[in-house]
Amino acid sequence: MRRNGPIAGAAIVSAMALMIGGCEKEAGGAIAGSHPASGDKPVLRVATNDNYYTANSYTDDLPVWREVEKRTGVKIVWEVLPRGQFGDAMRLRLSKGTDLPDIFYIPESDPVRLAGNGTILPLDELISKQAPNIAAFLRDNPDIDKKLRLSDGKLYALASVVTGVAYTDPYGLMIRKDWLDRLGLREPTTLDEWYTVLKAFKENDPNGNGLPDEIPLLPDLGLKGLKLFGSAVRKHLFYSDGFYPDASGKVKYEWLSEETKQLVEWWRKLYGEGLLAPDFLTKTTDSFLSEVAGGRVGALNGFLNQRPKYESGNRQAGDPQAEWVMTVPPGGAGHGGFYEIYGPVSSWFGISASSPNPELAIRWLDYIYASEEGSRLVNFGVEGLTFTMSDGKPKFTDYAARNPDGLDLTRLLRSLGAMPTLPWIRADKGPLSHQPQAMLDSDPVGAEMARKVRPYLVESLPLTLPTPEEKETDELYGTPLRAYVESTLARYITGAEAIDWDRFGRAVASLGLDRVLQARQRQYDRYKGAPSP
Repeated sequence: MRRNGPIAGAAIVSAMALMIGGCEKEAGGAIAGSHPASGDKPVLRVATNDNYYTANSYTDDLPVWREVEKRTGVKIVWEVLPRGQFGDAMRLRLSKGTDLPDIFYIPESDPVRLAGNGTILPLDELISKQAPNIAAFLRDNPDIDKKLRLSDGKLYALASVVTGVAYTDPYGLMIRKDWLDRLGLREPTTLDEWYTVLKAFKENDPNGNGLPDEIPLLPDLGLKGLKLFGSAVRKHLFYSDGFYPDASGKVKYEWLSEETKQLVEWWRKLYGEGLLAPDFLTKTTDSFLSEVAGGRVGALNGFLNQRPKYESGNRQAGDPQAEWVMTVPPGGAGHGGFYEIYGPVSSWFGISASSPNPELAIRWLDYIYASEEGSRLVNFGVEGLTFTMSDGKPKFTDYAARNPDGLDLTRLLRSLGAMPTLPWIRADKGPLSHQPQAMLDSDPVGAEMARKVRPYLVESLPLTLPTPEEKETDELYGTPLRAYVESTLARYITGAEAIDWDRFGRAVASLGLDRVLQARQRQYDRYKGAPSP
């Protein structure tokens, strides 16, 4: 049983205030440190992406965080920007190294650099002394513990845990089933079938408005969205980005294969025939959602939990028959397809070495990240409004599952401050695992789709965090290599350049592919516990 479990009424506030205040006294001194005063409450500065429900900023005193403040006795000063702006702004702050917040989202793929230069604190001792819930979670989940640690064996940052939603909320291709039904088509399962369906979407007015305005395929995330089709040629191009071990455990670069060339030619064919959105490489999130809601898009990619939002937008735009379904992944001759699962962790958060009160920061994280009570708030929202307790487990209310204002469950929770852009846990077992199943229970249609694609889900390339040397290798060679691959593929797909696969391979090799592969191999071998050659 986690500490900070259910406590009735005002006793919750008193218990948390005593716990934080008492521990602070033992640590020696006033709790507020050099932070600005907020009445008699200690203050933490937290920097992260602003709420993904953009209408409600974290600075708006959202109900979930108001309740967290009440229960912990800690006032949060939010230093947030929209997702598209936060990364660059935070990188600039980090480069200056001054006036850093107590807790912040790390705008890099890992915490290695910030740990090496002393910007963030090692957390093991803090967790051992101040964060019993985090300590218990890591003991109970050794695979997660291993993913969080640097090569020196220390833990410098926390990350969100998504093992519980990897299977209940998969990422894959989605299609308008009502369009398929209207045109008498079946759900596509191969590249040839996808081509046939997309061509029919373009030519046969499936949205029924008499206009040739259909966008057969609009991939989210630009080129990355197209990479889901890699399963049709047995390549792991999405989360693994082409780096994947063969049967003997040797990491290969799958982008250079002849099969991948055939896939790129297929993408080029779609683009040339107008079956792929002409501006897919530059589409913004807002314009993407506008096209989908407007009933012009036939297929896209995304998390399964986005389906209700897409259908809601279509209905608000006057299309009550709109029905989005997740397809099985595309396969090929003699083989089925697959979707790579994400996680098991995502997004990194550290405590600044300049924080005047790291003990308070880790205790606050202990509450929201790994206590049962805090986890309920960030996963389920407001008790009595969006969830109730039943047989000792949280359960979404009818108000949440069938919101009268037309908000799907994800957007409703985020409008209250839940499902945050902070570290939070949706585990696959234990007391912090209830939300994924509750989400399925609230959406039987989505639950059926999750069951449909579950047999096709495979692990992406599992790696430990890189050593400083491996990090340097990736910066010197991996970053320019990826930039070259992405830009060249974009030119190939759009017809701006003739496909020359031999030249492509030579250029990739000249950019240091062997060095990048060697680093990936060492990370993979460490994760598997095998010695590197």
